[in-house]
Amino acid sequence: MTEEVKQKSKLPLMIAAGALTLAIAGGGAWWYLQQQKAVLIETVSTPALPATALVKKPVFLPLTKFVMSVKGDDRLHYLMLELSIMSYSEDQVKVLQDYMPVIRNAVITLVSSKDYETLSEQGVIPVLQAELKEHLGKVMNEMNSSNGIDRILITKMVIQ
Repeated sequence: MTEEVKQKSKLPLMIAAGALTLAIAGGGAWWYLQQQKAVLIETVSTPALPATALVKKPVFLPLTKFVMSVKGDDRLHYLMLELSIMSYSEDQVKVLQDYMPVIRNAVITLVSSKDYETLSEQGVIPVLQAELKEHLGKVMNEMNSSNGIDRILITKMVIQ
């Protein structure tokens, strides 16, 4: 009989422990769902902006009408080139305009050092754009301690 009394006295304790466990689990689930609901409401209420709207508007500085001779194996070739300098800083574009003769000279110096075979290869434009960006960046760093050049875009290239 003493064993039955001991088991009966433990039964309310076990029921209370189970109820407490359920209450804690229910409270935790309620708190988690409230947090998720708040995140969902915040996400729905703020409209998504396109990625381009998060970035500053670029400013372009066109460089037109570069005509130069290019060495070939058997004869002289001609290259006509137009490009644009892209920057996200309008102030830097104004600085670039002040150094336009230096920039044009740097473009002619770099491109005229190439030969016809190199310039007429397929896929040369991305490589040439990267080389121009690096070269113009170095020149502007030497002249003005800043370059402001974010990208070089070749807008026209004709070689014959």
